[in-house]
Amino acid sequence: MSAPVLVHADAGLREGWGHLRESFEIAKALRERAVDCLMVLPQGLVDASDEARGLGLQVAHLPVDDWQAGAPPKGLLALIESSRARFLICNLLKVEPAYAEAVQVAVDGWAVITELIDDEVATLNFNNSLQPEYIPLGASYRNVARRLVRPEVGQVLISYGGSDPQNVTGKTLRLLKTPFTNGFLPANTRVVAVLGPLFRNTSDVKAAVAGYPLTVDVVGPLSPGELAQVALNSDIAITTSGGTMYEFCSLGLPSVVVPILNKHEANARVLEERGAVVRTSIHHRLTETELTGAVARVSPLATRQAMAVQAQKEIDGMGAVRIAERVCAEWRLG
Repeated sequence: MSAPVLVHADAGLREGWGHLRESFEIAKALRERAVDCLMVLPQGLVDASDEARGLGLQVAHLPVDDWQAGAPPKGLLALIESSRARFLICNLLKVEPAYAEAVQVAVDGWAVITELIDDEVATLNFNNSLQPEYIPLGASYRNVARRLVRPEVGQVLISYGGSDPQNVTGKTLRLLKTPFTNGFLPANTRVVAVLGPLFRNTSDVKAAVAGYPLTVDVVGPLSPGELAQVALNSDIAITTSGGTMYEFCSLGLPSVVVPILNKHEANARVLEERGAVVRTSIHHRLTETELTGAVARVSPLATRQAMAVQAQKEIDGMGAVRIAERVCAEWRLG
């Protein structure tokens, strides 16, 4: 096995699906430049491995303890040696000091994809939170045509990414039930709740929509292309401030963003300051009044039109291409 670049994607059984998809896109962008890549994935994520292979990517597996336990990543170091890899791109939940210390002497160059300033410890760092132009999105979200905003809100999309371990989907549906019952949106408005591949609370979501005053379709998991089509058919999204937020921005979908993790608040704040999204409090502080008010702010036609234009201006989906171009230039690849 010979692979000049390892792309190391981190995820757990209940979080981190966005890291995997971002890493797949970076590997694909490098492959388009004739650079061989080896995807390094956590053991046990069968769906992720199948998807990577379906994309034509080489895959190797390591136990998550190899890099999450705070000790030097012996398995990764052995893989670097056996594959004769000279370069490493990592997209981890957190870069442990022992990991950084070990890999920076094991390869000729390494890069970190991160949302945290504290993790900018490599020779190349791409902070997607502060530099959203580097967010790696799939082909369905690249250079999308300008959105045509419909006069009325006919469909609301609720999607909290691949895992939603806190079940904010269920909470959102419950918070909006009374406002919807009271006619906050027309009775013919449809709600679509998309559940990701790592979601584990399907029964609770189905219980939350029982007796709902509007039609609610609970769907998923969806492929990236299928999710993009649902988003294009929607008028407002309620989502979190991970990769899904950036995908919806690339489609010009006006979005109410509910941060789930503290690190995600910065993601949403950057795009809110640029007029691309509306941000709420972090999920455990979110109230019915605040969420209803946020949806009301986004609903007027003029607001949705302005947000759609600004969102697509900020996010064009070409982050993976930009990362590939940068590492190829810096490491003289391709």
